[in-house]
Amino acid sequence: MALTIALAGNPNCGKTTLFNALTGARHHVGNWPGVTVERRSGTFEQDGSTLEVVDLPGTYSLAARSEDERVAAQFLASPEVDLVLNVLDASNLERNLYLSTQLLELGKPVAFVLNMVDDAENRGVRIDVPALETLLGGPVIPTVGNREQGIPELKALLAALARGESTRCRRVTVDYGHDIEGELRKLETEICRDELLEAAMPPRWLALQLLENNADAKRRVSESHASEAISQQLAKSFAFLEPHLGADGATLVAERRYGFAHGLVKEVATAPDEGRTPTSRLDAILTHRLLGIPIFLGILALVYSVSFILGKIPQDWIAEGFKALSGFAEARLPAGELTSLLVDGVIPGVSAVIVFVPVIMILMGCIAFLEDTGYMARAAFIMDRLMHVMGLHGKSFIPLIMGSGCNVPAIQAARTIESRQDRLITILVTPLVSCSARLQVYIVIAGTFFTPFKAALAIIAMHFLGLGLAVLMGRLLRSALFSGPSSPFVMELPPYRLPVLKATLIHMWEKGSIFLTRAGTTIFAGATLIWFMSRYPGIANREWTLEYQQQRQAVSVLGLPQAESDERLRALQLAHESRIVNTSLAARLGQKVEPLLRPILDPDHKRAEAWKDVIALTAGFVAKEIVVSTMAVIHQASDEPKEGERLSPLQVALRDNSGLSPLTALAFMVFTLIYTPCLGTIAMIRREAGSWGWAGFTVAYGLVLGWGLAWVTVAVGRAFGFA
Repeated sequence: MALTIALAGNPNCGKTTLFNALTGARHHVGNWPGVTVERRSGTFEQDGSTLEVVDLPGTYSLAARSEDERVAAQFLASPEVDLVLNVLDASNLERNLYLSTQLLELGKPVAFVLNMVDDAENRGVRIDVPALETLLGGPVIPTVGNREQGIPELKALLAALARGESTRCRRVTVDYGHDIEGELRKLETEICRDELLEAAMPPRWLALQLLENNADAKRRVSESHASEAISQQLAKSFAFLEPHLGADGATLVAERRYGFAHGLVKEVATAPDEGRTPTSRLDAILTHRLLGIPIFLGILALVYSVSFILGKIPQDWIAEGFKALSGFAEARLPAGELTSLLVDGVIPGVSAVIVFVPVIMILMGCIAFLEDTGYMARAAFIMDRLMHVMGLHGKSFIPLIMGSGCNVPAIQAARTIESRQDRLITILVTPLVSCSARLQVYIVIAGTFFTPFKAALAIIAMHFLGLGLAVLMGRLLRSALFSGPSSPFVMELPPYRLPVLKATLIHMWEKGSIFLTRAGTTIFAGATLIWFMSRYPGIANREWTLEYQQQRQAVSVLGLPQAESDERLRALQLAHESRIVNTSLAARLGQKVEPLLRPILDPDHKRAEAWKDVIALTAGFVAKEIVVSTMAVIHQASDEPKEGERLSPLQVALRDNSGLSPLTALAFMVFTLIYTPCLGTIAMIRREAGSWGWAGFTVAYGLVLGWGLAWVTVAVGRAFGFA
């Protein structure tokens, strides 16, 4: 039977990195029963022993104020856990030890990982590991998780503990003083009257939670047959402690724990000179009240510029590869509907998305690099004051930043916000943040209708518009639907670290590979559906096909020079395909919806085929990537760019045939940013908010807001002469 190890620690202590180092690819992700908090568990084998590791949500304490803290506290106290592995950030030891004092009270064997010892040493912190082991009562293994230093020693220790060969774990608890300890013993006596309650969790741990006035502990006691006796003793304890010690039980317990942590660090660690550490010197600049935001904006501009410049080379390779694939398929496969599906539907639809994967992956790599250095936490710190002014929780900025990759995990990240109102506001405004799927639409549209410099500015503007709208909608929702102030939040600033290239590449691949997966599923299906809808008008198709074939035969018998013959045949093909598309099911649907979007896409009523943009936007309800693939199919994006031209076939088709102007193209981008989340995001909103009503509300306000701002874009642009 496998030993179950609970991996516990503060956020940003390197816990998940250690989990991956221990379990490798042998782990799976699901949800804890009955809640939406993610559960990660995996196994590894060492010296003939099989060990299961459960990666618990990062938490500062077991006070259970949020859903993830509640899950961690309940699992750690359950009989299922054989060993607690407490991960400590060596560079922030005292802060981490508060959780350790709670873990020691659980009555389970506890081993400790002193992670990031390299950061501590760089800051001038020296830790006496043998002394730390003695004071904590458990083995301590120094590690550098992102470089896998110390992992073999950690695995060997865990295997020895699994076999019962290590005697290095002993019971250590915080001494809460004569008065508190006396009340704890009285509560333990009453708790032990219920054998089931005693078996469910350590009596001392439950007594401490009761003194801290923990709601979950009181609920558990209320279900016991000894609840009356326990409640009476708890009331007596409160009545004794507060007058004698001058504070409530929760404050007294917390003071003792902080005192234990502070005294322990004084015994085992040398303090750094905070004024001279590299972290403090960098923070003085990067988090400066005046310079912080301009530096943040400059870094974002640099990230996007690097992504576009470096991504252009592999983009050209991919485009050439799909061009060759399309030519090969058209030349080798027999003429017919299946060949048309492949050549005119699947290949252009999928390639229109895949060609932008290099840009997306480089962008995700840059964001992963910034996260690993510790700068993204500083960005949250810089924006924290603005979050509170606009009615959002300080923690809301973290999901909003994550939303630039994908809105789905960003909404999941709101689980760490304790207040339900703050959590709901964050969930409802996160879809306004411009995700990387929308980025593909921006790249296509802006790259077609703007110069490279103006295109970069337009794309950056879309991201800041989305973030600004999220903040403003948060303020509006706070005022209209969720009264009351936002909860306070203390922002943690981890030390700066030089990222490991391997870890950054893994993060880049994990985020960028989402698009490859979608290309094989959602985008493929979407391109196929759009090809069908644009191919079958249901009327006169066969007659047109016969007429088209007769026209081609007439050209072939004229004996024209090859170049002229090819040009005429190509013109006939384009006219035939345009005729079919303009009377197809897609055209009919688009023409029905077009009047609603005409004020923003065709304000002068001059575009005969504006419905094509409507169909592309309609397809975006499923996934925003499909907007690009739909445009590629519906606009028959097969024209080759002229020599020396930087545009892709899709961009050539949009420039020559769509009829969009730079102003309406900008309105198209604004509407794409706001109008509706994708189906995956809608489903996640329903799941996290617990109601289809909130999901429907998000779609409704997005459509109204998106149309309104796109119309304002056109109206203001025309007023200033940009029509």
